[in-house]
Amino acid sequence: MTELTEGAPGAGMLTPARRSPLRELVNYRQLVAMLVIRELKVRYKRSIFGLLWTMLNPLLLMVVYTVVFSTIMRAPRRNFAIFLLSGLLPWLFFSIAILQGLHSILVNQELIRKVRVPQAVFPLSVVGSNLVNFALSFVPLLLLMAVVRQPFTTALFFLPVAMLILTVFISGVTLLFATFTVFFRDVRHLAEVALQMLMYLSPVFYDLEMLGQHDTWWFRAFRVFLQVNPLSYLLGLVRDPVYYGRLPPLSGVALASAGALAVLFIGFSVFNRLAPRHIHYL
Repeated sequence: MTELTEGAPGAGMLTPARRSPLRELVNYRQLVAMLVIRELKVRYKRSIFGLLWTMLNPLLLMVVYTVVFSTIMRAPRRNFAIFLLSGLLPWLFFSIAILQGLHSILVNQELIRKVRVPQAVFPLSVVGSNLVNFALSFVPLLLLMAVVRQPFTTALFFLPVAMLILTVFISGVTLLFATFTVFFRDVRHLAEVALQMLMYLSPVFYDLEMLGQHDTWWFRAFRVFLQVNPLSYLLGLVRDPVYYGRLPPLSGVALASAGALAVLFIGFSVFNRLAPRHIHYL
């Protein structure tokens, strides 16, 4: 039964009560789960291997990197393929979720016109489907660790926490890009270029220890950028347990968690503030 409340004085009518956007989204959590399943089914429709591609793709990447850095190029670190993949897999989760999620409102515009649902369910379902891919990609990664004799430590039990923090951060960013894309269609092209640049400006292929010291202004500026770049802390949440066999420092976990919650709050607030105007630009 629709919850009603009194309208403005003199209106002489009853209007639907306004619910909290967060509470409304929670009420539609089953729809989010259904959309995640739909995303996965559509993505692997008429595919022979289906969902197995979520593990085959990173497995093929791992084989290539292992061959390249163990036989062709002299890697700067032992088991450099593990080092690289421990940063590359969370980066792929981040970048692919954003690039797919920014289209989510546009591709569901017919449904949005016909059915009243919280529009946030569409970008969040994209993040959810990529979270499934990210989780499954750890299966071949762990197999490769066993093959190259990378030590397994109890720090690996921290990975679910790392995945949660990453998902919170990526959800906030995806919500922002999804709503901005409705009003400015150039956002999709700008996002592709920005993500390419950000990949090299984030510790995906390197870390601070590998950079060394250089007495130049641009290098000092680059190190400062790395220190304020949230991905420096987020990628470390996965790399530390997987490659270094240690828990991330508490300060890094705190900064990553605080940054993720702040981004989610901003993204969710901006998205819900602009959502009523989406229909006029679809």
